[in-house]
Amino acid sequence: MKTAILIDGAYFIKRFRKLYPDKAHDAKRVAEQAFRFALLHLRESNKEKHELYRIFFYDCPPLEKKLHNPISKKCVDFSKSDEAIFRHALHHELRRKRKMALRLGRIAPDVTWGLKVGITE
Repeated sequence: MKTAILIDGAYFIKRFRKLYPDKAHDAKRVAEQAFRFALLHLRESNKEKHELYRIFFYDCPPLEKKLHNPISKKCVDFSKSDEAIFRHALHHELRRKRKMALRLGRIAPDVTWGLKVGITE
């Protein structure tokens, strides 16, 4: 039976960083582990033989806006952040994998800072 595997990218990265904190921003390693973990799920079932159809990795491109921090009043360029650089590298690695399909969502264009009610500093 052909099987498709869906991976929630944000959740996978969060769990990967918890398990492997020393490899937290190693895009190649994250892509390899996503592929390996998906293949392990195919082997878990003893009832039927599962053949990999495709792995769908769902994520969102990193935020690339410049916003002003409401507390420090400094401009923050999110496109140059470590997380943005990591996500671009990860998406590149995932696109290179066989049987791996990267599906990117969209970030709402009206993204702003959100402070909890009652926080002033």
